[in-house]
Amino acid sequence: GGGGRPAAARRATMVNEGAPVEFKDLPEAEYRKVISKPVVHACDMVPQEMANESCEVITMAVDKHVTNGNYEAMCKMIKEAMDKKYGPQWHCAIGEGFGFDITYQQPNMIYVYYGKIGILLYKC
Repeated sequence: GGGGRPAAARRATMVNEGAPVEFKDLPEAEYRKVISKPVVHACDMVPQEMANESCEVITMAVDKHVTNGNYEAMCKMIKEAMDKKYGPQWHCAIGEGFGFDITYQQPNMIYVYYGKIGILLYKC
């Protein structure tokens, strides 16, 4: 049978205020190097392979849709890829200058910056 205990839940609260502080004073060339891939700001994902895979999916979606600024298409692509690989109920929020307070199924949450874009991906 499927029984067992329910998955643990955790609340997370953060505010996206643009690029993380540690990047504000970087020279332009260094900053461009940093923003060419996602920078993990918060991660509660096990196994590590899932965190790596989610970063790859995020990179693919952002690279495909960043030129037209289509955040909705990015979210849809990320959510569908994670639902297919790791089961349903993944949620994705993308934007600039947003805050969040969520309850998610542990250990299934990652929050990354891709340049000035904040990307929150979690399962609940």
